[in-house]
Amino acid sequence: MYYLIRYGEIALKGLNRPFFENKLASNIRAIAGESLKIKRERGRIIIESEKDISENLKKVFGIVSFSIAYKTDFENMNDFVLNLAKNKKFKTFRITANRINKGYKKNSNEIAKELGSLIVEKLKKKVSLEKYDLNINVELVDGAYVYFDRVECFGGLPVGVEGKVIVLIETKKGIEAAKRVMRRGCDVIPVAFKKTDISEINEYLPNKKEIRIIKEVQEIEELANNKNARALVVEDSLEDIKDYETGLLVLRPLAFD
Repeated sequence: MYYLIRYGEIALKGLNRPFFENKLASNIRAIAGESLKIKRERGRIIIESEKDISENLKKVFGIVSFSIAYKTDFENMNDFVLNLAKNKKFKTFRITANRINKGYKKNSNEIAKELGSLIVEKLKKKVSLEKYDLNINVELVDGAYVYFDRVECFGGLPVGVEGKVIVLIETKKGIEAAKRVMRRGCDVIPVAFKKTDISEINEYLPNKKEIRIIKEVQEIEELANNKNARALVVEDSLEDIKDYETGLLVLRPLAFD
């Protein structure tokens, strides 16, 4: 089973892009399975897995979307696509081709026209570029990947690329505040004044955490120094902004909700 992983902001990171891609791949492996085969190919991360990891991939910040794909070589692409289409129920269709590997002799439009003509001829279906029952997607990378659906994810940046922050969790809003900064690439150190369930946070973290119990806010600054954390994240809303006795930068990701 193959997965085509798409990302957004990472593609804009210029010379730092390999660092972000590697971090995303590392987080995928930590959350979805250490035994995965993962490779980077021309703006895509491609995963090969023996089991369904869809639910795990939905929890990896940095992934914009993914598709479960079928792979074949370039020479057998036409017959492969035709056989996959035979098992689908549809009357109208379109072909969406993307030639990521520019070494392939035909361009995206030529690939789409050739595959579309084949399905019209062999399966007697109709092409409709706008009102279609089935969208057959073909991406040419290190082989031809064929898929039909796209699963939308959180996007953002991979956890860990923007350093560490302390998150003060007082209610369930603190869990949401933690997830907001995790989506922006921050690794979190959860603290609370009493025992708190942070299992929901750990679902999205490549490195699982335990809650740290503190007695007063002043302890946070010492912890931040020891862990090289850059800020304190709190769950304040705009109607309930508190003062915190700390020299740390205070972030309020829920302030304008």
